[in-house]
Order: sequence, then C-alpha cells, then structure tokens
Amino acid sequence: MTAPVKKLSVKEKELAERKTPWKSVYVISFLLLLTGLQMSIYFTSTWQYLSENDESVTVDFFGVLLALQALASAFANPLFGYWNQVSASTRNPVFCACGIAGFGNLLYGFAYLAPPYVKWVMLFSRILTGFSPGALGVLRSFIGTASTQEDRMKAVSITNAGFTAGFFLGPTIQICFIPLGKYGFHIGPFLINMYTSAALFMTIVSVFSILLTYFFLEENYVGIISEEEKNQDPYFVLPKFDRLPVLLLFYMWWLMCGVVCVESMAAPVTIAMYNWSREDAVLYNGIIQTVSCVFTFIVNFSLASTKLKTIDNRLLLLCGLVFFEIFFILHMPLPFYPGPLDRPGTLNSTISEVGRCEFDWCDSTPRVPLPLYLVICSAIIGLGFPLISSTSSSLLSQIIGPRKQGTVQGFFAFTGAFSQFVVSLFSTRLFELSGYKWIMIYHWSIVTVAIISTLFLWRRLIPLKMTPSNGEATRYKLGTFYRM
Repeated sequence: MTAPVKKLSVKEKELAERKTPWKSVYVISFLLLLTGLQMSIYFTSTWQYLSENDESVTVDFFGVLLALQALASAFANPLFGYWNQVSASTRNPVFCACGIAGFGNLLYGFAYLAPPYVKWVMLFSRILTGFSPGALGVLRSFIGTASTQEDRMKAVSITNAGFTAGFFLGPTIQICFIPLGKYGFHIGPFLINMYTSAALFMTIVSVFSILLTYFFLEENYVGIISEEEKNQDPYFVLPKFDRLPVLLLFYMWWLMCGVVCVESMAAPVTIAMYNWSREDAVLYNGIIQTVSCVFTFIVNFSLASTKLKTIDNRLLLLCGLVFFEIFFILHMPLPFYPGPLDRPGTLNSTISEVGRCEFDWCDSTPRVPLPLYLVICSAIIGLGFPLISSTSSSLLSQIIGPRKQGTVQGFFAFTGAFSQFVVSLFSTRLFELSGYKWIMIYHWSIVTVAIISTLFLWRRLIPLKMTPSNGEATRYKLGTFYRM
C-alpha cells in the first residue's frame, strides 16, 4: 500500500521551484560571525579592564553593565525588525546598527582616559555596542525570507555556524592581545594594551560590516509570497500561523540566551573556584570557549551538509535541551565535590588580583572538579548550543510560513536580549550573596520546563500548513475559510 501523495497548491509549487541566493546567505553568515564577535570578545576581559581602571567598581555594577548592554540590544531588535518589515530593507538597519556599535567600541577603548568617570563611560559605551546584536532579528529574518523551505535548515545552520563561531571565537581574539599586557605601549597619548587593542579591532570590524553589506548583500526574498503575488490571485489565502508553538520557541530563545550570562560570569566564577589571577582567567576561559566553538562548528556543519539535516528538528531540539540539562546538573556545587573554596586572609566584597574566593559563602561551597568543568564548559555546551539555536530558528521561520518576518524575528531576538538583561542582573547579585548554586538551579529549572513543553506541543511544532484538508477550518487575516 503506497502512502498518499501530498497535494500542493500552485503557490507552494512556485515557492518550491525558486532558488536560494546562496551568495547572500554566506554574506549574512559572515555578518553574524562579526556580530557574535561583538557580543563575546569582551566577556573574559571586561571585569579586569573595569576594575583595574576604577577601584570603586563592584560586582553589582559589573552586572548592571552587562544587563544594560543586553537591554539596549533588546529594544533595538524590535525597532530594527519593524524598520525591516515596513521598508523591506535589510541593508539600512544593518548600516545603522554597525555605525552605532562602531562608535561604542571606540568609546570603550578610550574609557580609561576619563577618571574618575571610567565606569560610567564604559557603561555608556557598552550600551552603544549593544546595538550591533540589535540587528540579529533583521539578519535572521533575511534568512527566513530569502531561502526556500527545502533549503531552510541548511541556510539557518550555515548562518548559525557563523554566529556561534563568532560568539565563541570572541574570547580567542581577546587572547591574541594578551601579549600586550595591561601596560602595552603608547601612540601619543593613547595606550594600546590587551584591553584597548580589542576595542580598536572591533571598531574596524564594525566599519568592515558596513562595507560588506553595501557591496555584497543582494536582497532577494525568494521564500515569501509578496503582496503583488497575492493580488494576482484573488482566491489565494495564506493561513495564520500557530501562535502557541511560536511562544514556546520564544521561550527556547530566552533559555539559550540566558545561558550566555553563565559564560559571561566565567571570569569571577573561575577566579573564585580555582584561584586564577585575572590574566589567567582571560586566557583559560578564552581557551575553553575556543574548544567549545570547535564542537559548535562541527555540529552546525553537520546540520548543513550531512544526513543530520534530515532528522526531525524536534528531536534535535530535544537533544540540545538534554545537553543543557546535563551541564547545569554537573555545574551545581554538589555535596560530594571537593571543597570548601580557598579564602584570602582579608574579607572584601570583590575579587582580588591574585584570585581566591572572598565571599561569605566560600566557607560552605565546594568547587566543581576542574577536569569536569573543562568538559562541561567546552564539549557539553558546545554540542547543546547549535542543536537548540539552529532548530529553534529553523522551526520558527517554517511555522510562520512564507510571509514577512521582520517584526516577529525582531521580537524573537528581543526575547533573547531581554533574557540577558534580566539574568545578568540577578546572576551577579546571586553570585555575591550565595555563589553559583542558585544560578545553576534556576537554569536547570527552565531547561526542565522546556523539555516538558516540547513533548507536550510535539504535534504542533511543524511547518505552516498552506493547503489544509478538505472541510478543515483554517484561520486567515480576514476570518476563517474552509477548503472544499
């Protein structure tokens, strides 16, 4: 007995015959790589740069700085997404985002010249650099609307490979500037050291992103049905998308971007757990994230180029969540881990240059064994990230269907950026008060909820059904229609 052949509408056949503009997909992938660099290059060095130039700074202020950068990105994403939606332009929002971020990087590099206002200048500069990730929704919207449904998973995996490679390579780029040290050398009145050189490098990257977009990005939206095409067929109806699974994917993005805050806290956490100095924390965490990047790149490459792309997206998503579940369980200060943490002779509410843990909770907190920490922060996270990010992005664009996605993708990116804002604030506060225990319990809880929700909505996490069954009520913009 043969399986029934799926009936396709004329529009579905036309969409299937179109060709994905791969050149533009690769340009977007490289732009996302540069955006990932912008988000992560300062992860392992911000605390050191800030505390060395302003002795009044606290871990709380560090958390506010991280949170406000995320908040800037959160509000920029829906604004740029709406701009993209109404103008049908990807280039202009990208120009604006990269221009503002470039100025922010330049300001960050010279923040040390403004004592006693160093921390405030640095705070303002990081708010400006948050506008670069503010273009994430626009870039992802382009992939969702410029690729055919058949090529969607491959296109999303290629662009996610670019983003995650940039995100995890950021600390590696920072490592390249470590030989300059904190004293570096001077060009006139300007100090070029391990911190300021990274900022100048990112300023150049921002300018390069603008030039790359201007000269090489072709806006060809083959994955959507335009208004002109809809008007040509008065009987064509594009169904509304299912909102509940879309909300679940928004939750997935909240979850995944919240994990980024765990990585941004890596420096103070490892200084406390393993007595690393500031310079050691920059170097070793950079190496850990580089190894994680290798795992992430391998998974994304496999999703784009091997039979892995034919596996049900929902299964891949579930596997990614399981990896995260393992990570947060093993990262908890379990009672059979060695401890307590080492403390210096004096008690201050900060992290000292020589390392060691200087909080009240140190006396009762065990440390994650270093070999285990290296494995879970490189391999486990590196495998989990792409399985969640690629499948979530791919499923979202397929569930929405062949329509403009700028606004939805903008709010999708807003969810992730707002997650970083909220989680940054309470993570740094929790770290000061009780260590990393409750931070890990929070993340473990939301991952567990995500797994249960995925199983519950399993049958609704599917691409938009453009040709409903006979007699099936289907909602669209003007009401409900039935296919006879």
